[in-house]
Amino acid sequence: MERCIHLLSDKNLKIRLKVLDVLGLCVEVLQAHRDQLLPMAHRAWPALVHRLTNDDPRAVLRAFKVLRTLGGKCGDFLRSRFCKDVLPKLASSLVTQAPVSARAGPVYSHTLAFKLQLAVLQGLGPLCERLDLGEGDLNKVADACLIYLSAKQPVKLQEAARRVFLHLMKVDPDSTWFLLHELYCPEQFIPPHPSLHPVQLRGATGQPNPYAASVLLLLRELQGAESSPLPSLQTGAGPTRPKAVAAAERTAKVD
Repeated sequence: MERCIHLLSDKNLKIRLKVLDVLGLCVEVLQAHRDQLLPMAHRAWPALVHRLTNDDPRAVLRAFKVLRTLGGKCGDFLRSRFCKDVLPKLASSLVTQAPVSARAGPVYSHTLAFKLQLAVLQGLGPLCERLDLGEGDLNKVADACLIYLSAKQPVKLQEAARRVFLHLMKVDPDSTWFLLHELYCPEQFIPPHPSLHPVQLRGATGQPNPYAASVLLLLRELQGAESSPLPSLQTGAGPTRPKAVAAAERTAKVD
């Protein structure tokens, strides 16, 4: 692994791709030897970040695969580095590409841009959970992925975005519930006492909403999230009302 690190910056793309494959295998082999793995990961990190943020899309894809492997083996070690060096770039890339994929035709699914979007969406959820990200960083992930819940996006990107939110539900279910209802609110919440203001959420029903289908699926999953290791996006009962809403209703101001 040490001898490969300097080759991450080689001018030849094929060599960079091969070195990234080798690094991923090295992480797998050294996972039981953290005293050796962590120093090597520290040394490789600057070059890996460069591959993730400023390289050919094929190298970015391969580097993101290495990042996911590292996230599963070096969680605490990787958290601050990921949030500072990588997450802003990934989030910005998702936001920038979302309008492109929303208006693209079927052929778009064969492009490197689509494959990169899909890989990032598929990897962000597990990384959020394994790295135990804080609220601010979780919000960055959610904000970048929300637009991919739209029915205007390719189906595979919608599915991958929903998987991100399934992982966010496990980390912070109340915030995820509120965020989804800001996109689409399928029911009206009546205060427990006439003297209390009703809870007003922006995702009002009664008008066409491209997020409705994805939000409904996720809200149904959220209801059973506590009893399931990882929901499977099957239809079920209606949306739930977590502690956050009950608290908001109790503390609402009197007219």
